[in-house]
Amino acid sequence: MKLKDKNVLVVGLGKTGLETAMFLYEKGAQVRVSDMSTPEKLAKEIELLGPKGIEVESGGHTDETFLWAELIVLSPGVPYTTPEVRKALKENIEVISEVELASIFITKPVIAVTGSNGKTTTCTLISEILKKCGKKVFLGANIGTPLISIADRDSEYDVLVLELSSFQLQGVYSFRPDIAVVLNISPNHLDHHESYTEYIESKMKIAMNQRSDDIFIYKSDDEEINNRLPRVKANKIPFGDALSENGISYNGCCVRYENEIYELSGMKLRGRHNIDNIMAAIAGTRALGCEPVQIKKAVIEFDPLPHRNEYLGEVRGAYFYNDSKSTSPGATLSALESTRAPVILIAGGKDKGVSYDALSNIVNEKVKVLVLIGEARQRMSEELGGNVRSIMADTLKGAVDSVLDNLEPRDSVLFSPACSSFDMFESYEDRGRRFKEIVENIRYS
Repeated sequence: MKLKDKNVLVVGLGKTGLETAMFLYEKGAQVRVSDMSTPEKLAKEIELLGPKGIEVESGGHTDETFLWAELIVLSPGVPYTTPEVRKALKENIEVISEVELASIFITKPVIAVTGSNGKTTTCTLISEILKKCGKKVFLGANIGTPLISIADRDSEYDVLVLELSSFQLQGVYSFRPDIAVVLNISPNHLDHHESYTEYIESKMKIAMNQRSDDIFIYKSDDEEINNRLPRVKANKIPFGDALSENGISYNGCCVRYENEIYELSGMKLRGRHNIDNIMAAIAGTRALGCEPVQIKKAVIEFDPLPHRNEYLGEVRGAYFYNDSKSTSPGATLSALESTRAPVILIAGGKDKGVSYDALSNIVNEKVKVLVLIGEARQRMSEELGGNVRSIMADTLKGAVDSVLDNLEPRDSVLFSPACSSFDMFESYEDRGRRFKEIVENIRYS
């Protein structure tokens, strides 16, 4: 892609947008940036970009800025439904994601992972396995470091492990990973995408440009993935229960891949959903040349990531779990499946426009009290509270206080919101840290 002297607009000036603007400047492009945040919030970024002649439009977008561009690069989270983006598309202005731009300048093998749930755990596990095998690994994109930060300078790595969201994949057109992994697909981010179908199609774009010498790893019983398998040209490796010889399977105690057996007793990851993540990681790292002994050792030693069904210990004889990372009903379903009943479930947050019906059966089966917070609490109560007592709380501290009023020894208290955090918190990490602080204060009070 020729960038020198090209008019390029970067939309969104977070970490990714700033890196993208700097990369484009280094390539000789004429760069502008547009962001909805106020000039005060962007003061540091404006101060950094100003001396380079990069104009920053803040406090909102304008048609003039978008129609000036010959190429528009969207930061993660900027929707295609943004009115100015739509107008640019009508004028045949090219609109891509940062991942698409960066991938053009990447030379090393790529294993890319997407899915509604489990992406971060799977990517981090893949990275740890590869490191044990002596590989120099870049772990980034939707997790940690933007891909654009190593575009045109990835020579120090042996392999790139990329976590990719539907936002990032919606704007790819030529991106082609050597290994693509789709862990699962369930309703999510319908506040961003125009429909569930658009969300699914964005996820499946991860395999759009793969060829027969590439690898596509996928969950065998996921209906949405299976419906789209005929389009996938790559060598397909399914994972799941009781599969045929060409896949990777789990029989209740061991993982089998071809003639290899992975006995995983003693591992720290908990929950059936993490078995899926492990199977995907095994298939991906075997394809990259890792040996079974090294893979098994890495899996068993892998420490669960914070805010993902994280055990916090006992309080008043009950077991507390922080699952703040669960920002969709599908993720909370997995958490509930691996949590012993009776459960007091704390849920709620920013309403993403998805149905909570997928949780109704397991809530009825396992949950004795629902404690609901945030923007989505009323709708969650209406959809899930028919047969289970539900309590509304104004704050997370108030929710935990309500838990304590209903707590009995051997209860499981699960904080698994099934919603994003942005109505009350900066991020799911911020939300999870706050929950952990509240629980710690109770333990030592």
